[in-house]
Amino acid sequence: MRHARRLSANLEQEANVRRWCGQRGLTLRITNEGHHWQITDGGFLAEWWPSSAKLVIGKKWHDGIHCHDYKQALKVIEDFHRKKRL
Repeated sequence: MRHARRLSANLEQEANVRRWCGQRGLTLRITNEGHHWQITDGGFLAEWWPSSAKLVIGKKWHDGIHCHDYKQALKVIEDFHRKKRL
């Protein structure tokens, strides 16, 4: 039940996340009925699974980051994306 609540709470913020991505030159793609979120600029890739709270940057599966909500995930993504551009 907790996972379903986490998924629906984050899906309600999809428009805000798309806006956030657009302001940073990133694109949001949501697949698997909302379970898989991909944020990319073509070279950078962040993948997040809201229901399991797992965030992976650059396909480094063994370095998964625990992020329960979209605000937490976006903060981590922004930090990684900013470092990549430097």
